[in-house]
Amino acid sequence: MRFILLSLLLPAAMLAGQKGIRLSGSAQPGASSLDSIVESVTRGASSDRQRALALHRFGMEHFIHFIGPVEQEGVPVTDPLKLISVYGYALCGNNSSAMAALYNLAGMKARVRRFQYHEVPEVWFEGKWNYIDTDMFGYVFLPDGETIASIDEIIARPDLFLTQKNPPTPFFPFDDKADMADVFRHKDNQKDYHAYANAHLMELDLRTGEAVTMYFKPQGRFFLGRALPRNLGTEYLDYWTLGPVRKGSLAWRDSGPAAYGNARFDYEPDLRAAAFLKEAQSATGIRAGTDAKKPALMAASQGSEAVLIIDVTTPWIIAGLQNDLSGPDDDRDGAVVSGYFWRGSEQDTNRISVSTDHGRTWQDVWTNKLLGAVPFQVDLTRWIAGEPGYQVRFTWTDRSGGAGLSQLRVKTWVELSPMALPRLIPGDNAMSLSVSPHSVHYERSLWDRGRKLPNETPVNLNAAGASPYRTLKDPSKPGELMFDLGVRARVEEARVSILARREGKSPKVSVSTSTDEGRSWTLRQDFRPHPEHQMPTMWFNQTLRAAAKVKITVQDAALEQVIANSLVNHPPAHPGALRVTHAWKEGDRERSFSSVFDVSGMPARYTVNAGQGLVNEWIRIEAPSR
Repeated sequence: MRFILLSLLLPAAMLAGQKGIRLSGSAQPGASSLDSIVESVTRGASSDRQRALALHRFGMEHFIHFIGPVEQEGVPVTDPLKLISVYGYALCGNNSSAMAALYNLAGMKARVRRFQYHEVPEVWFEGKWNYIDTDMFGYVFLPDGETIASIDEIIARPDLFLTQKNPPTPFFPFDDKADMADVFRHKDNQKDYHAYANAHLMELDLRTGEAVTMYFKPQGRFFLGRALPRNLGTEYLDYWTLGPVRKGSLAWRDSGPAAYGNARFDYEPDLRAAAFLKEAQSATGIRAGTDAKKPALMAASQGSEAVLIIDVTTPWIIAGLQNDLSGPDDDRDGAVVSGYFWRGSEQDTNRISVSTDHGRTWQDVWTNKLLGAVPFQVDLTRWIAGEPGYQVRFTWTDRSGGAGLSQLRVKTWVELSPMALPRLIPGDNAMSLSVSPHSVHYERSLWDRGRKLPNETPVNLNAAGASPYRTLKDPSKPGELMFDLGVRARVEEARVSILARREGKSPKVSVSTSTDEGRSWTLRQDFRPHPEHQMPTMWFNQTLRAAAKVKITVQDAALEQVIANSLVNHPPAHPGALRVTHAWKEGDRERSFSSVFDVSGMPARYTVNAGQGLVNEWIRIEAPSR
């Protein structure tokens, strides 16, 4: 059966948003965590060599060679899960960092070697280092035709690129082999043993009345921030419409070139439903209206102030739409909030504000100057592009008895990697849908934009808006940076990634935690770089539990960036359901599958049968109001 439509009837009382939603399929490894990726990709491998080459193949199929993403000025994104699931494209440096992380997680030593024109990973197996270039698609055998060469062996014999009798497939298809050899004739390089951050978490949450539609092809833009070159030349023809396309890429696609994808979050809550105020980030001085001729949300009492905060969270990156393609900054309509704000008299006030730092600072974006039920449509994109989420605050004072809010809608576009989505292939596709009582709280320093960590407190550290961002005032003494995880709920796990810069002969970075507001501290990690590490910068990662406050101590080092993502225990307010819809084409024929699943039966397993000529179009997950 090629067309399937299932609908399970659920009790009307089942109103709920859901946390920790994960959807995976049998067509490719689940990309919601590095553990699931490595376990799936290396399953059945009997040696480190087989494991390394399986991960190499996975990397070639999931990264498009393109300008690497940068979120903080001067700091390329190196987090492997973010590169795989959010961006799907990378240059050699990002790519090598991500591959080193995958090799490490599979139990192998790995490092990155940085040349003048290229960065490449090495992985240790069979008693030696092995150069496997996932960015340029290849590796090189020694003359025996079996042993994979190391970087140092290629530096000694760069003509190995030209003398391969039985090269692997693929074998450096993008560059002339003599050019690849020339990279290694420039012998100067640096070893990087601490190449990647590892803090990203892929938890998807949906509130009652919210849906996310994940598209396999570009619908909007992708986020590059300041990395976009101003002179695009002919290389970047069709830049926004096709994205980071590379001829000969192994990255998955079922039609056309491999590219980025987008997703759209649509939130249209029933403001009068009990579930809405329970699921709101914050609701103060608010009651649900009972009169159809008045606002759906009103102040709790006449003359008082009402404040509603809606929290939009996503594991992906917010990006705008295509609009004027000749304008790199024209990303309008990436995030739009709309509805009706009611103002009954001149004494009433209506105001909308937005925050990208969990409410620590707010930017006013709209103020109502009219009377009556006034429609608004506010584009938030210019404040929030590149963020993993934002908060919208609606504030009103009601002196007339008629002020309030109605028909709220929030639309948010994000960028994602379609290579990481649970796609369909011809035949039976086994799918699995699960939830968990967890949400993610994202915190990161964006010191180039003046954004600090929550309650950031420096001791003996200078603060700057350019690299190096946090340096020692008195180099003879250690510096300290204390901050909160930024969440009051119970944190089950906090992943902290720290990028430090060598400022002396013996750099040292320590991580300590406190559960009593800093009165006492427990040392969690005392980090010193690998003896062979030669790069001025180094990432190191720490997983913390039972922590509320973190302290980073540096000696002979500066701080460039800190990322702290917390897995928070946050059960949904009610039991509920999720509806999943797959849409695809078989030739010119539109096909779909839809089913509603009671979360009490999770994980839910189902099968989607698809025919030949398959083109994946989109997947939608909804938390319906029933």
